[in-house]
Amino acid sequence: MRPIAILVLALVTNPAVTRGVGAQAVERTDTPKRGTVRFTFDPQTMVWNDAFTPHGRRPLGWALTGDSVGAAAGPTLARIEQDVRTAGGLSGFVASLGKGLLAVHEERRVTPIGAEVGITDRLSLGVMVPLVRVQTRARLNLTPAGANLGANPRWTTPGADTVYSAFFSQFDTALAHLGDSITAGSYGCPGSAQCATARGVLDRGRTVRLALGHTVYGVGGDPAPFLPVDTSDGGRAIDSTLLKLQTDLATLGAGGFTHAFLLPTSALDANGLQLLLGDTVFGFGIAPFQDTRKRLRYFPGDAELSAKYRLVTSGPYSAAVAVVVRLPTGHLDSPNDLLDVATGDHQTDLEARVTQELLVGGRLWLNLSVRAAQQRPGQRERRLAPPEAFLVPFAARARLKWDPGDYLQVDVAPLLRLSRFFAAGMTASYYTRARDRYAFLSPQDSSAVAARLGVPVSPSVLEAGTAERRLRLGWAMSYLGPVFESGLSIEQTVSGRGSVVPAATVFRLVMRVSRKLF
Repeated sequence: MRPIAILVLALVTNPAVTRGVGAQAVERTDTPKRGTVRFTFDPQTMVWNDAFTPHGRRPLGWALTGDSVGAAAGPTLARIEQDVRTAGGLSGFVASLGKGLLAVHEERRVTPIGAEVGITDRLSLGVMVPLVRVQTRARLNLTPAGANLGANPRWTTPGADTVYSAFFSQFDTALAHLGDSITAGSYGCPGSAQCATARGVLDRGRTVRLALGHTVYGVGGDPAPFLPVDTSDGGRAIDSTLLKLQTDLATLGAGGFTHAFLLPTSALDANGLQLLLGDTVFGFGIAPFQDTRKRLRYFPGDAELSAKYRLVTSGPYSAAVAVVVRLPTGHLDSPNDLLDVATGDHQTDLEARVTQELLVGGRLWLNLSVRAAQQRPGQRERRLAPPEAFLVPFAARARLKWDPGDYLQVDVAPLLRLSRFFAAGMTASYYTRARDRYAFLSPQDSSAVAARLGVPVSPSVLEAGTAERRLRLGWAMSYLGPVFESGLSIEQTVSGRGSVVPAATVFRLVMRVSRKLF
């Protein structure tokens, strides 16, 4: 595994400061006294609509948002755009599904319930079990303004496969006839002007045939969901190209073709697009863009076991160290739901923590917290494409070995005691994580993916942009009463670097109570 560095805001208290500071939004330096159990209720809510990407801050639904939704949505649309340019001889063709808006709001609520038992006055053992509620709110609007793509007739029109089969059969026969004639020395080949013309028609015909085949049937596992609408510039260009080819083939005595090349007659609306995207044959096999269903909102997070020891316990300075084992009990996001939110990493982490506190002048409390973790390898299902790709073929899915990057975290939080019971202050957090690594589980998996896609694909394509850095700024306040203590913090992610770093606001509330056991 690889070491990394993280900085995160930490609000903590020690016994020397507890009477003026109280509970904070993260771990404290103090431990329960021997024979005492301390219960912690620590709900956290993280909400975001945007993410930091290599192209700047973007809304989560950017790929299907804009005056012209097209090639930016994924490599399949970019390939269709190029095929139409080739088949129609229209170099300026720009694929568009219309004017779109994919509005997305993500929310992740973590309710960790923790218990910590004092073994001695310095040493404690703890357990934390999180219940996580995730919810996505999503709406897709699509208007036909400017749209020039519609659904592949094979998906919408009964008998379309038969029509396409007859068309391509005639096309192939005509090209084969022309090729055989050139080889046999017809048209004055090899040196005449007519021979050069015949060769030009053959080359152009083969290029158009290949491009049209890609638009109708896809390439390998890359689907063919869209074709240009018949009345669009792309549709008319294809018709003109085929008419010219048919005339040239007939002039050369190669027969030509009479069967029509089907094109869609209208663009898609939002519901039609969602249905097509969800199809595993013609589309991408992805879940609809909609609110998370109730049965998919609640999952466990990654549970933790911890041991904590107080190194320094007297005077204005205190320090503690802790070792945490994070268990693979969480739920990973699905590669078939582009807006799914994970509740955990579902792999084991080994984490070390160091927390230090200093009370200055009896009123100013300073905290420095450092966390470093080694993330152990696991497995996860992904679609093999660069992380920023939005619409990725269903055939690109694979279960992979996953070695997530290690991280280091440092938290800084000055807190000013305002009264006997209240304190408040600012927080700052910087986080960085190393790049993830992916590999196939076996050579057979690599071969299976290559067979589905038609070309070999390396899992390393997923790794670019998985290294992450982020900065959060916020404020916090605490309260210490006669029965319980509590803390509240609000943080905002102000910058991030990586393929997709949520521009999240984080709300956190901490309540603690202790009871004597023995």
